[in-house]
Amino acid sequence: MALLLLALWVVLTWVAAWTLYSGYCLYCNYLEARKLGVPIRIIPIDHLNKLWLLVDRQVVSLVRRLPGPLGNNSFTRFNYRGWHEDDGLRAHNEMGEAFVLVTPSRNWFYLADPEALMNMYRRGKDFPRWVEITKMLDVFGGPTIATASGEQWKRIRKISNSCLNEQCNTIVWDEAGSLGDAMARYWATKGVFTSVGEDSRTVTLDVLSKACFGQSFAFEGHDERLDTSPSASFRFSLLTVMENALLILALTPRFFTNPWLPLPAAWRKLGEACSTFRSHMVYFYNRELRALHEFKGGGAQQKGDYTLMAALVRASQEKGEDGFGLTEDEIYGNMFVFSFAGHDTTAHLLTYAVFFLAANPSAQDWLAQEITQVLGDRPRSEWDYHGDFPRLKRCLAVLYETLRVKTPVCEVKWTQDQAQQLDVAGQTVTVPPATLIIPSYVYVHKHPRYWGADAAEWKPERWIAARDGVDEGYSHAGNNDTAAATTTSAAADEVLLPPPSRGNYLGWSEGARDCPGKRFSQVEWVAFLAAMFRDWKVEPQLQDQETFDEARTRVLDFVEKDSGYGGLLLQLMHPEKVPLVWSRR
Repeated sequence: MALLLLALWVVLTWVAAWTLYSGYCLYCNYLEARKLGVPIRIIPIDHLNKLWLLVDRQVVSLVRRLPGPLGNNSFTRFNYRGWHEDDGLRAHNEMGEAFVLVTPSRNWFYLADPEALMNMYRRGKDFPRWVEITKMLDVFGGPTIATASGEQWKRIRKISNSCLNEQCNTIVWDEAGSLGDAMARYWATKGVFTSVGEDSRTVTLDVLSKACFGQSFAFEGHDERLDTSPSASFRFSLLTVMENALLILALTPRFFTNPWLPLPAAWRKLGEACSTFRSHMVYFYNRELRALHEFKGGGAQQKGDYTLMAALVRASQEKGEDGFGLTEDEIYGNMFVFSFAGHDTTAHLLTYAVFFLAANPSAQDWLAQEITQVLGDRPRSEWDYHGDFPRLKRCLAVLYETLRVKTPVCEVKWTQDQAQQLDVAGQTVTVPPATLIIPSYVYVHKHPRYWGADAAEWKPERWIAARDGVDEGYSHAGNNDTAAATTTSAAADEVLLPPPSRGNYLGWSEGARDCPGKRFSQVEWVAFLAAMFRDWKVEPQLQDQETFDEARTRVLDFVEKDSGYGGLLLQLMHPEKVPLVWSRR
């Protein structure tokens, strides 16, 4: 009994000490935040507390049930992943183009002034990327392109850029086209299907497997996946790691592989997947290293043999004598980052696009018209990356628009150890040292001031204009008639418009540390859409006595209400709840 009381006293003492220390840190951060001269909101737990990441939405949901101010306050409004998606334009409409969230760990400065954002991106040395938020990605090795800084980052970025080249993009084009076609045919056999989320994750994973590791898989639909299929070990390990990335990043693979911990069976399987994924990377690395040595630097030169792993090994060995190559551990870490960043983002965006297209048959017709004009009735094997990809502008417009309204992840900058000044909405703001700066994507991507009265709507045609109708004064806002008029234009006579101005569109970030996989994602996306929507169409399954307009409203309402952060990225949480119909055009 005495031992139990002692243990209880120790726990209570620790909780009290932690609470007092957190309160002190919160007060100190509040004093720093006041120097900004912008509105302040206080929340008790930092967004990136690893334990909080696992339970934030569940706890906030429970607290919201309390009456009055107990359930409706800054904690329940701002203190969970994805609050900005739920809040929309409200926070900045209330508090202006800048405000700060104060937490015990750090201050989060939210910025929605496009000019100030571009000033921040141009001053990369004054406002570097806050790599602490991405260091959890170093779970399989590192540092990586997402977590390195300074000269180390420049070295990794230079080598990565040399490997994410046109040879890689050609493979992505071929593989994505093949898999997109197979997925469309699988959906056609179902007629009514609910597996768009699962199947989108499968095809993006398979494209990455081919481009990164040279492992090609035939498409398997959600109810066709077999554990005994060829290379099931690699596929299962990669899929398991990607689907449980949040747990792995929060607790690290070592936690799940610790033999002394009494873990549940599901977590043991996750540990096995982490070990298997790592062992496969070691195998691929050694295979490419042997090939490089055997052929005296020739490596695997043919298109079918090109892999990102092989390219990184080759580039690192060539530069290694000068000390500028990647180490083996850095290659493993970067391969995981490429897999993580390239899998979920594209899969979630593709899922969104299918639902948006299902609710907008005119946009589908507009998209299919271009695909038919460019590709004709040529079989997929005759599609040409260099000749066809640049002409499929409407496919890219669908990507740009989906990324505008549903940006899956945001970047975080900071001021490091020095205060920095920014002009925000005509006022000079001094940002204290160690302050995090978060571009308010939702605001700059959806405010009518920049995008017109229909800014909240998904309208990919806003990105397209007739070539002879574009001038320097063209803006997306208020020019929807011009965009709509292009639906009958020939693809060759259209242009893909830039954003209204710099700082209004941050889909792949800006500045020196923009997304290195931008071209990769665009090529993959265009190939998917071309294969899926040349010959096929999608629409909502109508409920009893439901009109199409009612179904359209239901689908769009579902997309908004079901969007959330199940992991680290914005996604549809339960796409299987809304059945869709897939049929030949």
